[in-house]
Amino acid sequence: MEDVKFKEIRKSHKGITKLSYEVTQILGNDPNRSPLYALLYAIKKEENTKEKIYGYFKYFYVNEFANIRLKQPELDNLLLEGINKTLIQKKNNTYSLTEEGNDVLTKCKKVNLITNKALSFFFSEKIVLIFSLVCLIFMSSFKIIVGLNAGSDALFNEGIENFTDIIKIFIITLSIKLGKDRLGAIAIIILMLITGINLIISSVFSFFQTHTITPSYFSFILMFISILLNLMLLVLKNFVGKLQANFALLSDAKDNVNNIRLSLGVIVGLIFALFGIYWIDSIFGIVIASLIILDGVETLLALIRSGDDIDIDSFKLSLDKAFEFKIAHWILVVIQEENLSEQQLNENFMEAIEKGYEIFGVWAIFGLSNIEKFNIHKILSLMKNKGLIIIQDDICYLTDKGKKQYYNALSQEIDRVSRNKKKFKNWRPPSRFSKVVWLLFGIFVPILLTLLIIYVGPNIYNFIINLIE
Repeated sequence: MEDVKFKEIRKSHKGITKLSYEVTQILGNDPNRSPLYALLYAIKKEENTKEKIYGYFKYFYVNEFANIRLKQPELDNLLLEGINKTLIQKKNNTYSLTEEGNDVLTKCKKVNLITNKALSFFFSEKIVLIFSLVCLIFMSSFKIIVGLNAGSDALFNEGIENFTDIIKIFIITLSIKLGKDRLGAIAIIILMLITGINLIISSVFSFFQTHTITPSYFSFILMFISILLNLMLLVLKNFVGKLQANFALLSDAKDNVNNIRLSLGVIVGLIFALFGIYWIDSIFGIVIASLIILDGVETLLALIRSGDDIDIDSFKLSLDKAFEFKIAHWILVVIQEENLSEQQLNENFMEAIEKGYEIFGVWAIFGLSNIEKFNIHKILSLMKNKGLIIIQDDICYLTDKGKKQYYNALSQEIDRVSRNKKKFKNWRPPSRFSKVVWLLFGIFVPILLTLLIIYVGPNIYNFIINLIE
């Protein structure tokens, strides 16, 4: 993705929201996922007869589409919709854009250009690393302080672990600059293993030298905040790591999984400490450290054995499987309609996604990691292993199980398209009043929650503690 500056995005976004609302109301869909916009684009490229339009969209893929494919009935409906909205005109079996259609097409291109720039900026490695660094400094500082005050080794150790995570941020930054993200991934996994070993040692010592833990209200609050922040970082790192095919970032995302485990273990230890049972804190530390080590060893072996050919999904962070299911459904539909080889399927998909990218940019491949390198052979292999397709004489066929999934995919597509149409049926841009209300809601609700946590929460916590005692 090209390097985009925040100032450029902020400047470009002036008035772009209003423009987006305008074209959304006309198209009946968001500009970054509108099939009608794709049709206008194709007609402008002189794909201006039904035969040419059918041929152009025979292999067409956009990950944000509700449709799996744009088939002839859908295209006929879109042509009719475009004519009814005076965006398309027909003369002697040839279609062209009206003046209004050209105007909408130009506005859609502008909206998609700006949103693509924003997407490239906010989902960049640089932004993820800065956000991670800020979160780590906050979490490590407070956990160390609260851990010392509460006498919780698990909480204190987690704070130290978060502090050492800052080193990993610099490793990722260096690996990106040097183009050695695989080596950066190995370094991060090794640090993760060292952390796990240290945690086991300290937890074992704590088990045999049990001391009093004094849970506080804010120690619980801190743990819940830690889990929330780590979940955000996990999703963000996993997504951007897959989008950018960055192994170091994905390795660091695994560390966020471990941090969530640690936080949950600390919460359990603090709860038991309320009843005077302090050794649970150490037991959970040992169990979680063991999981960290096992996970780290497995990933490290995968990195070393695979070398430069490592598959990005070796990291087993499956938060984006929905994207792969969408491609699998595309494959099922194509195989049902045509007898093709694996190579032909892959070539057709690459053609489909190139057309989608030409029109929608990053939105077409949103969530797909380095698709040009890994293409769809991995997904085809998975579908074979799942018994959805078989290959005979180098041609792919659907099995009975595959046909069942094919009809299921069509059912899901109908449901998605129906919900999408219902969503935009009576869609209107939000009024100034509703914008102000949501703005005030977004400002005052967090402030109110913060005040409740600070002033009301401790009283409720003390009331519960008194009941326990």
